[in-house]
Amino acid sequence: MLRAICRLFCRGWHRLSKEEIKLPDGPLILVGNHICGLDPLLIQAAVSRPLCFLMSREYYQSMWYVRWGFDLVGAIPVSPGGANRQALQKAIEAVEQGNVLCIFPEGAANPPIPLHKILPGAAMISRASAAPIMAFRISGVWPFDHVHMWRPFYRRSRANVVLGEVVEMPSGAGGKQGLRNDTQVIRHAIRNLSRFDIRPDIKPET
Repeated sequence: MLRAICRLFCRGWHRLSKEEIKLPDGPLILVGNHICGLDPLLIQAAVSRPLCFLMSREYYQSMWYVRWGFDLVGAIPVSPGGANRQALQKAIEAVEQGNVLCIFPEGAANPPIPLHKILPGAAMISRASAAPIMAFRISGVWPFDHVHMWRPFYRRSRANVVLGEVVEMPSGAGGKQGLRNDTQVIRHAIRNLSRFDIRPDIKPET
């Protein structure tokens, strides 16, 4: 029911394409850019499988009035830049059980320099679970301005979601260097989809 409501909102108000993107079966990690709080709804509305998410613990705790919804969809709260051993273990278990985990590795919405630096969580979970990674790119929505959190939700946009190919992470160097290498692979996979970006105010072709 929640997925149906999500699709109705994203496709109707935010004009997301009605064409569903079919995800492969089995464990999978989705990684993408982060523009605003609308992003989790858009990626869920765009794909064929239910998703679970890593989300900021700050928002999980402060938005107590919708926490039931976060729990229902399997959201896993994490502290960006903090100790997250338990959260990472939950994420690994979710993937190993055959679920699709969605991560916004920038750690915050609308960073000053998009995709300048991303966190290594996705690479760590992929290494621990042997799950492949698929990059996605969101565009066509109004960015979070760090003041008006809800504005991107009610300001109509022309949302666009594209997904790349499945990426099997290379079995190269281990340790911190290996994580850095894997993180760069993920970063480039997301950035390579930027050629499909559109503006929120773009007019459709006639």
